[in-house]
Amino acid sequence: MTKFCMISKEWRRAFFVRWLPLAVTVVALAATAIAFSRAAEASDLSVAREFDAEGLDPHRHGGTRSMQVTNLIFDTLLAMDRDGAIYPGLATAWHASEDGKTYALTIRDDVKCHDGTVLDAAAVKASIDRATDPATLNPNAETWGPIKSTSVSGNVVRIDLSEPFGPFLSFLTSMPSAIICPASVSGDKYQPVGTGPFMLDKWTRDDQMELAANPDYRNFNPLIENPGQPHIDRLILRTIPDAVARMAALRSGEVDMAEPSLEEAGDLRADADLRLYAAERSGQLVFAGYTWKIPPFNDPAIRMAIAMALNRKAYAEVAFAGLAKVSDCPVAEGLFAFDPEQCAAWLPPYDPERARALLAKAGYGPKNPLAIKLLGPRRDGWVAAYQMMQQDLAEVGIEAEIDTRDPSSFIEQISGLNVASDGKPALWTFGISGVDPDYLYFVWKRPGFANMGINEELDALLEQQRRLSGTTRSANIHEIEKYLLENQYMIPLLSPGWSWLMAHSPRVEGFKMGFMASQYFNDVKVAE
Repeated sequence: MTKFCMISKEWRRAFFVRWLPLAVTVVALAATAIAFSRAAEASDLSVAREFDAEGLDPHRHGGTRSMQVTNLIFDTLLAMDRDGAIYPGLATAWHASEDGKTYALTIRDDVKCHDGTVLDAAAVKASIDRATDPATLNPNAETWGPIKSTSVSGNVVRIDLSEPFGPFLSFLTSMPSAIICPASVSGDKYQPVGTGPFMLDKWTRDDQMELAANPDYRNFNPLIENPGQPHIDRLILRTIPDAVARMAALRSGEVDMAEPSLEEAGDLRADADLRLYAAERSGQLVFAGYTWKIPPFNDPAIRMAIAMALNRKAYAEVAFAGLAKVSDCPVAEGLFAFDPEQCAAWLPPYDPERARALLAKAGYGPKNPLAIKLLGPRRDGWVAAYQMMQQDLAEVGIEAEIDTRDPSSFIEQISGLNVASDGKPALWTFGISGVDPDYLYFVWKRPGFANMGINEELDALLEQQRRLSGTTRSANIHEIEKYLLENQYMIPLLSPGWSWLMAHSPRVEGFKMGFMASQYFNDVKVAE
């Protein structure tokens, strides 16, 4: 199994784009008439977003801004509904062996790739093999689980695992598990050829991307109503980094949809001329962590004091304009084993008085404040939250120096600090997302993402949850959450946290978002 660590510039970049996505990929579709029929002339829909995709190879580019586009070009073997139930996708059926180490997936025989070829079981096997090949440098490789081998018999793909892997079927519904068609790869050359609702037509990086509707598309996703070709003909994704310029383009009609800043989004709720869409089940979680090897953060009581000092509700209401929810759990809302009542019993409550008492006992107070760093990436909403956190910490006797950086530099920074045992301790914030709580393994299993790993006891729990299923696995995940919260290795803050907002004209309807801020445009229609 491939192990991830910060070993090169390429790895750092790959890790970051998977787990702390920066950009919001804002896309939409349009129909052609007030009656929303396709009968008239061809229809385009333009969308303004803050950043362009880094790339369109789902096996190499794992950031939200990339995956939101690859999700339009490629399909997955299975699909997931709003309640987490698994549905057929490119695979019509699946079977797991009694020992949980072998999966057989029956592949549809009538789905066409964008180049006109039929996607078969051999193509699916080739895609999985490439995704899990260490040479691919896939930032999501480990989330495929302990795959030992793949094989094909007729229209059935067999996947053999070295040990049971409970999250496997859930993972096969997610954007990182996208199946590419054989025409995508020719030697060292790559072009995005899939079976999804849109096909890449033109792309001028950091300026504009044009996607054409796939006339042969067949939908199997339970979140989408349209059974076939999208209602629009072309989707134009424009990169406009400045938030004011994006909204000006939307208000003038230059674009049909746009990613709003949090400040604009708060105002849009009272704007009769525009609509705001916020994802309900993003699978995202923003949390705070510690350089816990550096004294005095090696003392759980000090970490407990910090958790009690933070007014998370205020961050959600002010810094995030009331568009995010406070989260008490290391598992994001809507995911398997999510249980906020249990988490609330394990997470230290907001209690500044008790925080001051714990710090005073350790010798810290107004005359001798504890000096720390407060680290994080520069992101809309997050920077304002850091300032509020700084004030909360000051009120209990902690002097926090804010240090925000571009995301890749931030990841490199905390990768070093998380293994340090001396110097000024740091409190940092981070974001994770997924369709299954197995992302806890990726973050916390030693060495962990950016060296966030904890210890042997937690490693054992994280390993165990991967081998379990059903209520037994749920109970094990709760043990992991309890360990993280009661020992104060992390503070859940908010959900969602990035790429979950969209502003559009009242003429636009049918836009949807799913887990990991995936965006669905098959049902979108636009009135003239």
